[in-house]
Order: sequence, then structure tokens, then C-alpha cells
Amino acid sequence: MTTKEAIRATWKGLLESVNSISWKTTRVEIAKSGDMAHASGTYEMTMKDASGKTQTDRGKFLEAWEKQADGSWKCGADMFSSDLPAPAAK
Repeated sequence: MTTKEAIRATWKGLLESVNSISWKTTRVEIAKSGDMAHASGTYEMTMKDASGKTQTDRGKFLEAWEKQADGSWKCGADMFSSDLPAPAAK
């Protein structure tokens, strides 16, 4: 996904199917310059699949943070990766 519309549509669909989500940050590193950082850890979420059955997913996440001119932090990139096996090809 590269367009704002595609990203929003994907997140909208995902968030509508999620029953619960939790994450645990296990590592945070800040650049020596103090203007960039990354955080990583694990997550667990339960959601309903297309048939309405509840599934649990566990995996890892990584976020890249950028310090703004006003001193606040903005997440510039965010990714997650499931530990579950990929579904079989059809």
C-alpha cells in the first residue's frame, strides 16, 4: 500500500475486525543526535475472520519515531509481522 486512501481502507477493515489488542515494547533506542528513535516488541490480538470465527494472532512490531521542531515525537513508520504461518496458496 502506498496511497493514503489504500492505507486508511486497510486499517479501517483491520480495526473493525479486532476484538482486543495488546503490545509490549521490549526495546527502545534513541539516536545519539536525539532526533530519531525506534521501538520494537511483541503484540497479541484477537479478531474475527471473514467467516466470523475469532482468531488470535501474535507477532512482532517495529516503529520509527522522529522528533518534531516543537519537541513532540511523530511515528514516521510502523510495521508488524505475524508469527503465524502464512495461509496456503489457493
